[in-house]
Amino acid sequence: ARLATLPTGGRTPLAAGLLRAHEALRVERLRDPRRRPLVIVVTDGRATHGRDALGDARRAAALMAASGTASVVVDCESGPVRLGLAARLAADLGGPVLGLGELAADGLAGLVRDLRAAS
Repeated sequence: ARLATLPTGGRTPLAAGLLRAHEALRVERLRDPRRRPLVIVVTDGRATHGRDALGDARRAAALMAASGTASVVVDCESGPVRLGLAARLAADLGGPVLGLGELAADGLAGLVRDLRAAS
């Protein structure tokens, strides 16, 4: 229910957010290598900040995927024109994509359990 009311849109520094998460997880891995991080990205995939915003976001996602970080993308794209950018980001991250309508506490918990079992 809270995700449905999350404001979206505007100038999204998606690559910067992914890189910040990557760095935070790198530091946490040094502190405790046994931790299994999971990054949940809530986005419509529209990276609109910077000259090559989409390319930067895709490269940041590939970097995170290469580090072995599990991820889930929650696609919050709405409206009549859908670009499918969140699904592309999920592919770059190496994780699944879910629509807001697919989210439920038990479904998300099951997905997290599946991701943990696969790692």
